[in-house]
Amino acid sequence: MCLGSQARAANKAAMDNYNYKLEVRERKWMNELGLMKIQRVQHDQTMDAVHVGLGNQYAEIQEKYGDLIAQATQAQEDRFKKFATESTSDQLAAAGRTGASIRRMRTVDVGNFLAQGSRDAYKLTMARRDLSKAGAKAAAQAQQVRMNSFAQNNIIKSPDIAPPPPVLRNVGQAAFMDALSIGSSIMGIASGGIGIAADLKALRTSDRRLKENIKKIGESISGLGVYKFNYIGNAKKYIGAMADEVIKVVPEAAILGDDGFYSVDYALIDVTFKEA
Repeated sequence: MCLGSQARAANKAAMDNYNYKLEVRERKWMNELGLMKIQRVQHDQTMDAVHVGLGNQYAEIQEKYGDLIAQATQAQEDRFKKFATESTSDQLAAAGRTGASIRRMRTVDVGNFLAQGSRDAYKLTMARRDLSKAGAKAAAQAQQVRMNSFAQNNIIKSPDIAPPPPVLRNVGQAAFMDALSIGSSIMGIASGGIGIAADLKALRTSDRRLKENIKKIGESISGLGVYKFNYIGNAKKYIGAMADEVIKVVPEAAILGDDGFYSVDYALIDVTFKEA
């Protein structure tokens, strides 16, 4: 396979691999977005469930406290009825008995009645404290659930970094090198070897478009610039002329190839081509 075909095949393989990586990245991101939407729905459902559950617990606490108040009130009413109808001091007074002993009994009966009421009030106070603690605990647990759900959904996600585009090979340069190699072989065979081989040896690719890191280091007697450079894709340094300058000074030394790039016949100019 020629160098040009090899370069095209390598470029196609590189682009196919690059496009495949882009497609994998996009599919992965689409899956990630789908999971994020599901997590968001779950978060909203969790928030709703927490609010409903906490409201139910508060309602249950209020209901329990209301039941305790109702029970205490009923007990107070029953004791008052009993006190009013079954008090020993009242019964003796109704029988016509009087005196200090009756008054003392009356005081004891009233004290017992009031003491029982105080004990009921204390029980209600302690029950309210316990129910308030239960409400605070339920609120704390609900807040913890909310914070955990929020933390899981508060992460900002982004797609993976896109793969770098491939560095493609210079198909034109590869095709030119093919043409130069084939031309050299044909010319060598046709000439019988000596004269044309010498001419071919003096013919060098000197098109500026195929070079990089170009630095002018001098000038020949004819006015041609002497440059130091390397061919694109080849790190080896060379010293020589530029075809676009040669064509102005010694036109016959600049040869245009079929691929559109210029070569220079160094046998016709006063600049020597050599490795740096």
